[in-house]
Amino acid sequence: MSIDRRKTCFIIMPFGRKPDLNGNDIDFDLVYRDVFVEPLELLGFTPIRCDEIVGPGSIHRDMFTHIAMDDLAIVDITTGNPNVFYELGVRHALKPAMTILVKRRGAPVPFNINGQRIVEYPAEDGSYSRSREELRRYIERGPSLEVPDSPIFGLLQDARKDWKRERISKLQQFRYRLAGRRARELCLITGDIRDWHGIDVWVNSENTNMQMARFYDQSLSAVIRYEGAAKDENGEIVDDTIANELRERVGKREAVTPGTVYVTGSGALAANKNVKKIFHAATVHGVPGTGYRVIPDVEKCVTACLSRMDHERFRDEELTSIVFPMMGTGVAGGQVEAIAPRLIRSMISYFYLYPESRVRTVYFSAWNHRDLEACQGALSSLEEIELIGH
Repeated sequence: MSIDRRKTCFIIMPFGRKPDLNGNDIDFDLVYRDVFVEPLELLGFTPIRCDEIVGPGSIHRDMFTHIAMDDLAIVDITTGNPNVFYELGVRHALKPAMTILVKRRGAPVPFNINGQRIVEYPAEDGSYSRSREELRRYIERGPSLEVPDSPIFGLLQDARKDWKRERISKLQQFRYRLAGRRARELCLITGDIRDWHGIDVWVNSENTNMQMARFYDQSLSAVIRYEGAAKDENGEIVDDTIANELRERVGKREAVTPGTVYVTGSGALAANKNVKKIFHAATVHGVPGTGYRVIPDVEKCVTACLSRMDHERFRDEELTSIVFPMMGTGVAGGQVEAIAPRLIRSMISYFYLYPESRVRTVYFSAWNHRDLEACQGALSSLEEIELIGH
């Protein structure tokens, strides 16, 4: 039989008769029945103590399940019992709110939780009924409290965050030079793509269906599509410029060969960011029932894009700079630590193979700290590269 954790209250407390820290003998089974059960049942909660857990399996596992999953917990700290405080710590780590501390009136409060609100029994006038009423009110108000009652839950959530995956908002450039090719620069660029200006070609990491992301998706494809669209005086989109041109280029094809690069204009990005062309590279392919996966030789897209820039059809366009994202490391799940070195080596190989290339500057976009660290690590191990500015 499944338990509705939303209407179950796990009660963490000693069992039977125990002395408090002042030496007073307390019948905790009586406290359980006379103080806790009535207000809980009035509010529709089923009270459960550890000694009431029945059934096969580990009682400790069941106990921790209640601590972690039950929406409400009552913790009696009267005796300073180590098990009680251990379970309280687990509860505070796993649940932000609805953990109510109680104790017998007169029992001392440890320094570390001295700032927590505690329901005492009996009330100041010696009434247990008033303690039950205070407990009931506190349970009713719990869901509406703006400040969580756990002093550590928020801190632990922050600690669990992978800061390396946090977006880098600051615009920075880390400039490197290709040894023996002084006219060739490689730059790592951070910050919002909408702050970039003067890079001739933006590479859009796309799927093999060449379907650009929706305008408001969190992806490079979506930003390029939205920023390149024509808008009226109210900022409303009147022409999906880049996506429409890409559809025309692809024609009736359902999918293109992995690694293929299609070239379109840059729409409104031409006037706003001085972008001349968008290169749409098929870097990921769809797998039915699984989603998108990075293509096995994604680094070939770097070679294909640089080769496009040097093609005779673009000679008059004077395409000399290009920016690559960390292709295939978004929704496709590619590991940037493995892909970044491959992309960079592919760029280096191209310039050694084609010393007359018209391309002068290659940018690699580091969207977050993980990308930046992977790129810097790859560059630091290459003798062909030297840092020239930051």
